[in-house]
Amino acid sequence: RDMGNEAQCREKGWTYLGGKGNDGISKAYNGCIDHLKQQGKQGYLCLLDDDTQVSQAYFDAMSSQTEKIVVPLIYSAGRLLSPCRLSKGHRSRLFTDEKQAMEYTGSDISAINSGMAVDLSLFDGYRYDENIFLDGVDHTFLRDMAAKGHRPKVMNFSFTHEFSGDSKPPKAAALNRFRIYARDYRYILREDFPAYLALVGRRMLHLTVQYGSLDFFRAFLACRKGSK
Repeated sequence: RDMGNEAQCREKGWTYLGGKGNDGISKAYNGCIDHLKQQGKQGYLCLLDDDTQVSQAYFDAMSSQTEKIVVPLIYSAGRLLSPCRLSKGHRSRLFTDEKQAMEYTGSDISAINSGMAVDLSLFDGYRYDENIFLDGVDHTFLRDMAAKGHRPKVMNFSFTHEFSGDSKPPKAAALNRFRIYARDYRYILREDFPAYLALVGRRMLHLTVQYGSLDFFRAFLACRKGSK
């Protein structure tokens, strides 16, 4: 539905891409990349979620960066949420503090989209996987980049982010969000059913207990049937 974004962008003289429905974050990113490429733009593409508070200080901090991929420190509910370490089954392990996150050099480092800045040159011949609607777009991208020899640099700058897993929205919203999560990881982990079962099943059990409803279990079963 119309949230007034297009009108606000028009007032500020900004280019607005979209307005034709929600096609998913991967298609939105690719549409932006194609637009910038067509204009011959260079520099960083900054990805910013609507529930992340952004200030001029972020762009000031970005001005001195030289790495191909840069990520900030993201906090949610008082914990350091991103960057993190990611297993092959997409299970995340959080760092204990900023020092540990900034000094880590392992190949399994990952991060969420918000605040991530990517050199546009990395999209020469690469686009986000549009089979993924929302969840796992960030981790899949960083894994693809790691395979090409590009790892994210953690900059000494932090955001506060309202992570959906740390809140309790109305059940209908949570159920819709879980269905998206389950469908996305059905695709991402399509060749590793045990990992899918562990990751999505654990989220399903948590939500079932949190809301006292079997609707999440039913949605989980429906998603599995849909993959066959």
